[in-house]
Amino acid sequence: MDSGQHIRASFTQTSDGLVAENDYARILLSPVQGQVFSDHLVEATECNCLIRPLNEKDISVYIDDQPAETLGFLRDGHTLWGRLATGDHPGHIRFCIRSDNVDLLYAELDVRPSHLDYETDYQIMRADLERISRELVYLLPDQTRISTRLTDDKGSNLDFHQVLDRLLNQLVRTLHAILKRPHRRLKTVQHIRAVDRAQGRDPDAVAHMIRSPQFWTHSGTDLPHLPIADGIGCTHLRETHRHSDIDTPLNRHLVAHLKRLSLRARSIAHTDLGHRLKIYVDRYLRLLPLPPARRDDTLPIHIDVRYQTAFALIRDLNRALVPCTGGPFDLSYRDTHALYEYWVYFTLVHTLCDIGFVPISDDNLFHLTDRGLSVSPAQGEASAIYLQRGERRIRCLYNMTYTTSSGRALTHDLRPDMIIEINNSNGERAIYAFDAKYRREDYNGTWIPMREDIDKMHAYRDAIGQVIDTDFQRILKSAVVLFPAQVDSAYQTHAFYTSLSYGIGGLPLLPGDANTLSALKGYIKEHIIA
Repeated sequence: MDSGQHIRASFTQTSDGLVAENDYARILLSPVQGQVFSDHLVEATECNCLIRPLNEKDISVYIDDQPAETLGFLRDGHTLWGRLATGDHPGHIRFCIRSDNVDLLYAELDVRPSHLDYETDYQIMRADLERISRELVYLLPDQTRISTRLTDDKGSNLDFHQVLDRLLNQLVRTLHAILKRPHRRLKTVQHIRAVDRAQGRDPDAVAHMIRSPQFWTHSGTDLPHLPIADGIGCTHLRETHRHSDIDTPLNRHLVAHLKRLSLRARSIAHTDLGHRLKIYVDRYLRLLPLPPARRDDTLPIHIDVRYQTAFALIRDLNRALVPCTGGPFDLSYRDTHALYEYWVYFTLVHTLCDIGFVPISDDNLFHLTDRGLSVSPAQGEASAIYLQRGERRIRCLYNMTYTTSSGRALTHDLRPDMIIEINNSNGERAIYAFDAKYRREDYNGTWIPMREDIDKMHAYRDAIGQVIDTDFQRILKSAVVLFPAQVDSAYQTHAFYTSLSYGIGGLPLLPGDANTLSALKGYIKEHIIA
């Protein structure tokens, strides 16, 4: 049997449900609740699943690489049946049917969010996180210490700007030394010139060329010529010149590296460091008017130490400018709901910066490694970034846990996705909680947050506080769930929205939607930093 495309099958919609089959096996999914479409399912869908071979063979069934029996499926003869629930994770469900270690059928089924374009949202959120992360780290003031391995294999907290500024200054000096005496090679060029314009380095050069037939060439133009023989004249001479040339593979490689560095410097061109980096690199590119290296350009075995230093410095600067790595950037489409949580946190911080706050430091958020700028707030680990405007300071916490052992929670440990803690100059402190939920439900044609998510906001506000003597004092001024939906006038009359003024509710925040970003900014101005 061909183990290639013959075993693959696609799901099609029938009156019984979704069916994937070939000549060897059949999968039937019959919806119990939720929405089923011709080529995919949506979140929170449950189906009865019937899997059987089309011949009398014992089969093994794997769903997302797990044996079906471990997922609760039962066997009836050669047939397996059970209940399949998609949960709230977009992605794919993979079915594989085998018999005697031979694949009989392979099929994949998409699971998509309820009317959410998660693929577009995923790309938008990744791009936003890249942009916001760079803006935040380069807006941090001088003397901000970020863990970096650029100068120490073990890693140490160094002044981020000082490290990059030193690398830039070293690169400028190295490039200046290269331009004083760049790598050259002797190049031979041949020119064909008219006899009366032939050039030479000594008085006998023209006569020598005239007496040497290998330099002669013929032209049909009516120009002065030398009589060679009856009916034959020489009008042009071929001259060979040798001169040094900087158009070498080594210099072309240097140009290619500088061009890539210049492109990456654009992302921080609004900062002093990025502006200077762009100016210096572009200046040296103008002084080296060469094309970038080609694929067949090989570097010499022995490279001048100046070029070695330049390549190493460009590499280290590129590490600070390459696309960000870390928690949010290691997520796939299947983890769009987790990416939404990261995106909401950085969007909240960026919105506060738009209002006028400036970042002053971070806590376990950014790292500079040999992979580049790493954004490190992994799920389950607390991180923070600190902002300030005048005498008012804000601490933006990610995954802050309030524990019963510390007296900060009443019944069990609670961990809101985000906490905004405002400290005023008079010593007053206000705390606001936010949860990001990449899901929603339909209420008479209007998207609203899930009721269970609103219930969690009530739990946060009632159970998070501080035990003082024998009294438990609640400390949250508000607890708000952010969910992906557009600004809807119908939702603004719903209880989940009108309750926002009392500190509980849901606020729409959709990736790529300027109206929801504006609404978030207005809510923060009115209810948090008023």
